[in-house]
Amino acid sequence: MSKVTLKAYAKINITLDILGKMPNGYHELKSIMQSVSLCDILRAEPAESGIMLCCDRGDIPTDSRNLVVKAAKCFFEHHGIMGGVSFALEKHIPSQAGMGGGSADCAAALIALDMLFETHTPVDELLKMGASLGADVPFCIVGGTKICGGVGERLTEISSLPDCFIVICKPEVSVSTPEAYAAFDRLKGTKHSDLSGVVSAFESGSLADIGGIMFNSFEQIDLPKEIFAAKERLLSLGAVSSLMTGSGSAVYGIFYDEKTAENARDALISDYDFCEIVRPVSCGVGVESYE
Repeated sequence: MSKVTLKAYAKINITLDILGKMPNGYHELKSIMQSVSLCDILRAEPAESGIMLCCDRGDIPTDSRNLVVKAAKCFFEHHGIMGGVSFALEKHIPSQAGMGGGSADCAAALIALDMLFETHTPVDELLKMGASLGADVPFCIVGGTKICGGVGERLTEISSLPDCFIVICKPEVSVSTPEAYAAFDRLKGTKHSDLSGVVSAFESGSLADIGGIMFNSFEQIDLPKEIFAAKERLLSLGAVSSLMTGSGSAVYGIFYDEKTAENARDALISDYDFCEIVRPVSCGVGVESYE
C-alpha cells in the first residue's frame, strides 16, 4: 500500500465518573465514551527514513511532542521496522476541548501504519500500544459506544447510543486536566454515577433515559461560568440533556430531531468559535481512501 487517508473521530463522554486515586498516582475512571462524526483527517505514506509530520494548524506541534509521532516510534520499535513515514494532519477537532483529538490522531496513526506496512497487527496488540501512549487511545482505536474502566484502557461493550443530533460548542476558556483532577481530589462528599442505571438506560434505547443519567464528575469542581452558561443555553434551546465532555471545555447537548438541533446551532454559532452538529458513529477510525 502506498498511501492511506483515515478519519480520526472525536469522542464525547456520556458519563465520566472518577472513582478515586490509585497508588500509582493515576485516577481510576468508569466512563461511557461515544465516537461522533466530527473528525480529523490523517494522511500517511511510507518514506525512506524518519518520521515526518505536517499539520494545517500552526499551534499544533509536529515534533516528538505530538502523539502521531510518538505512535510511529512505538509502532516501528514494536515491529522492528527500519523504514520511515510521512504524515499530513488536517485538524477539525478543537484542542483543549475534552474531545480526544490528540488521542484520535494517535489511534489513526497506529491503524495507518498497520495498513501501510501490512503488519496485520492483532487488535489487542494495537490496544496495548495505544494504552502506552495515552489513556483515551484504546477507545479511539475501536470507538463506537463503550464502557471505559481503569485509566481508560479497559473497554467493555454496551448498547449503542440511539441515533440523534448532538450540538457541541466550545467556550473560549481552557481547563487544565491536571488542575481539574487536583481540584476534584480536594472535594469531600463527591457524587458518583450508578453504573447499573447507566447500563439500563442504554439498554432501553431511550434518549430521555440516557439524558437522565448523563454525568461528569468534573462538573462538581469550580469550573469557569462560561461552561455552565453553555449548558443552560443548550437546554433552553431544546436539548434533551447537556454535559461537559472530559475535563472540558467543550459542552454538548443531545437533540431528538435535526431541525431543533439546527435552530440551536444557529442561535449559538455567533457566540462560539466552535459550534457544530455531529452524529454518533460506530467506529473510532474510518478509512477515507487508500491506494
